Amino acid sequence: MSDRTRLENAKVILCIISRTFSNGDLKSMFSDGDISSKIVHISYGSYPSTDESIPKPLFKMEVDFESNELDKGEFRKMVYTVVQTLKRHKEIMEPAEVDFPVGLAERSCDIEIDIQDCMRMSGKSLRCFGLVGMGGAGKTTLAMSIYNKIHSKFEGSFFSVNTRAEVQDKGSLGLVAVQKKIVMNLLKKEDVKINDVAHGKAVLADKLSNVNALVILDDVDDNRHLDALYKPLQSSLGPKSLVIITTRDRKILESAKPTKIFDIEGLDKEMSKWLFYWHAFMRPKPPVELEEVSERVIEACNGLPLALKVVGSHLYNVSDKSYWEESFTYLQKHKTEIFDVLRISFDRLDSEEKEAFLDICCFLIDENEDLACAVLNACYGMGRTYLHELQNKCLLTTYVDKRKKDVIRRIRVHDQLRHMGRRIIREERRDRAWDEETANDILQDERAPASLRGLSVWSHIPLPVEASHSGSLPQLSHGVTCLPRLRILVVKDNMSKSASTEQRRFCPHYIFNNVRCAELRWLRWEGDPFQELPRGLRSTKLGSCGATSKPYKRTAHGKATEIAALGYERLQRVDGIGHDEPQIPPIGIRASCHFI
Repeated sequence: MSDRTRLENAKVILCIISRTFSNGDLKSMFSDGDISSKIVHISYGSYPSTDESIPKPLFKMEVDFESNELDKGEFRKMVYTVVQTLKRHKEIMEPAEVDFPVGLAERSCDIEIDIQDCMRMSGKSLRCFGLVGMGGAGKTTLAMSIYNKIHSKFEGSFFSVNTRAEVQDKGSLGLVAVQKKIVMNLLKKEDVKINDVAHGKAVLADKLSNVNALVILDDVDDNRHLDALYKPLQSSLGPKSLVIITTRDRKILESAKPTKIFDIEGLDKEMSKWLFYWHAFMRPKPPVELEEVSERVIEACNGLPLALKVVGSHLYNVSDKSYWEESFTYLQKHKTEIFDVLRISFDRLDSEEKEAFLDICCFLIDENEDLACAVLNACYGMGRTYLHELQNKCLLTTYVDKRKKDVIRRIRVHDQLRHMGRRIIREERRDRAWDEETANDILQDERAPASLRGLSVWSHIPLPVEASHSGSLPQLSHGVTCLPRLRILVVKDNMSKSASTEQRRFCPHYIFNNVRCAELRWLRWEGDPFQELPRGLRSTKLGSCGATSKPYKRTAHGKATEIAALGYERLQRVDGIGHDEPQIPPIGIRASCHFI
């Protein structure tokens, strides 16, 4: 407190106030506007402040002094707040994890120094570097850390997160979407027209000529990704540009002929201990009685940061040594594949938490957090609670999307965890389909429609004949068929494509005009196919969803409070809402709208 220069130069001041603290010094800090804006004020224990000139603490950290543990959720929020304060006024990538990035600083520093040395040696042509390692090794988090440190040195920058997942879910449209994002971010343009992948390559080569930029292509697993994204950048970007590619496949990197490839290996023993102990115990040392079994569990995680975090969170607050021993036996038996290591955390969720996690893996990744909460609340009666629980167990994170005018917090799931969830669906549940491939696979089974809980399809792609055949669906009266358990339906639109006349009757528009979905909770249907919602989609548990160019004359039964939960647009009539019901307030207008 005696050195004002240190307070003025600090980026963030973390004030943790104990019960014995005199509030005079704190009061003087808050009276200085330049300093008070940087303060994260925390009450440690039960600190009674009677001075109204001192703001209330952002966090009240109640401590169990017997076990010497902090509340994990509150501590995580505090860490996040400090990170956000440090990042204030900077347009940078938000790290995939802000929880205890053990070992990150050392590894990113070494790679950054190598990259900077290579960049100084030659500025005559674009440089490319690669990060290669198995899933869960921390390649994306490392790339984000490097991006945050050096992005300001370039004219423009772009980070393509989870490129493989983007393309896998959307095919060639996914590649086109990434091409558009690259141009829009590097040139700071609102919109760019790209017709197809070939046209996108030409646009990249033409529009980005001599722009000195930083581009990171994360999780590239196909030479077609390099051909569509990296090669046009290689031929067009300025000589001081840098491209970093992360992948699990060394051959992919070698075909790009990078300046240098960095092998991202697991954390060493000491770093693994640090990361695991913080997630399992919220402190740097385990209880004496769990020390030996902890070390065996850590060894079974093979130094993978993702496995250490997920398994540590799985064992958090568990003091029963026999449970730890059982968990170690499981990991020892299945440690050869990360899927099985991560599965231990999924299996401990309760039944509805499992369903919520699988819904997120299939339909809600990269969606607005508020939308995801509303969808889960409609399906299971709880939204925010389930997201909070899954985040505490390190099964999902959130990130801030700053690409649009409004800052939006979105859902993120590590690609290995997403893969685990979808693999459980493919091999065991077979009750959700999130793309054309899984729809064709699952819906060809005549038993599948009766148990189908969620479906995401393209409007122009015919469903399998088996799915549209009345004999394969449960029957209502008068021969009408139904999907009795369907809760989520997403129909995506590609305006540039349409089905042939003979295939049209197998497309979603026709199918769902004749199939009853009484349990439907969330509907997103792009492309304005209806003047009014088909009877098959009018559920008493659904409001409505439609695209934006024309209103629906008639939607579905539902309560105004439910319909208002996600925002609406141009809704003319909602059956079942009488004059005594509250009016629907205008919430947000989106490119498409969603009701529950």
